[in-house]
Amino acid sequence: MRLSFSTVLLIGVIAFSRAAENDTVVNLLRGDENDINETTTEAPATFSRAVRKMLRENSEAIENNSIQEVRKELDRAVSGLNNTVTENSEKVTNAIADIAGTLDVCTAVDCNNRGTCLGTKKTHICACVLGYTGRNCEDAMCDSARDCNGRGICFGTTNSLTCLCNLGYRGKRCEKNV
Repeated sequence: MRLSFSTVLLIGVIAFSRAAENDTVVNLLRGDENDINETTTEAPATFSRAVRKMLRENSEAIENNSIQEVRKELDRAVSGLNNTVTENSEKVTNAIADIAGTLDVCTAVDCNNRGTCLGTKKTHICACVLGYTGRNCEDAMCDSARDCNGRGICFGTTNSLTCLCNLGYRGKRCEKNV
């Protein structure tokens, strides 16, 4: 059991007065308040040791109490900061959700189902599948077999194509023999 500072001080004064009368000093030991040893020594020297011991024990008790109070105060402050961080985190999450909600993400429909859309409906890029081109994959690439009658190589789209005809053929779509 820990003794209060005033109790230890009172015991120290009583020990000093008894030591002055019969050279017996009560030395206080750490632990139980009933744990008292009597030794015969000179009063002033023993008193100063007893007082030093008393002050050391009580300064530790005061220090432990102060540390506990500071720890409690710090725990309260950290708890308050954690609450603030949590509240602000929720606000940031809500703001991000609001912004994401206003973004109208594009889909394959925006690329005429002929490509993969990257971006938003207002600002996007279409990565068209093979055979299609244009901002929204709206133009089909020309097909040499179909658009040049299998007699040449096709360049461009079906809307604007050029056929490079094989030897012996000519015309816009390689339709004429030479």
